[in-house]
Amino acid sequence: MGKLVYGNTRLVTIKAKPIISLILHSYADDDKKKILNITANKPRIILDIINACKLPQTSSYRKINSLIKNGLLIPDGQIPRKFGKKVTKYVALFENLEINIIKNDISVIARFSEGARHAIFRMMREKIVNFTKKQKVSSSKNYQVVQTEVISIPNDSMIPFLLKGGIIKV
Repeated sequence: MGKLVYGNTRLVTIKAKPIISLILHSYADDDKKKILNITANKPRIILDIINACKLPQTSSYRKINSLIKNGLLIPDGQIPRKFGKKVTKYVALFENLEINIIKNDISVIARFSEGARHAIFRMMREKIVNFTKKQKVSSSKNYQVVQTEVISIPNDSMIPFLLKGGIIKV
């Protein structure tokens, strides 16, 4: 996958080529860059993101969904709307990026946004709580069999990278 270097809990050096490519392609797109910048410090619902960025609605939804799928926009709770409907707020994973190119070696030093750190910890806590609630335990004579549900996260998302690298710990 690549090497990770981290000391400060909010800073990470990313050297994995697929992750760097994902980040660079996202920030190279002007609309995605606006979306990520507007959500770096304050969680927003999708409609607020579109209005603040002054982007066309159709393409914005597609780009926002792409950023969510790739893990660069993190769900950060929900707010109640009309008729009891809840709408999800999103925050950018990174608040600051530094791209270093030395010969053919590219690395990205990224600072996690405070909101994203809290949102990820909250998601992990909810997964753990839901995981323990969903366990089905059947006992036999001398042992117990525990059946669990598989939690699926897209392979091209930043979240498995963060978990595997030990950046986020359970």
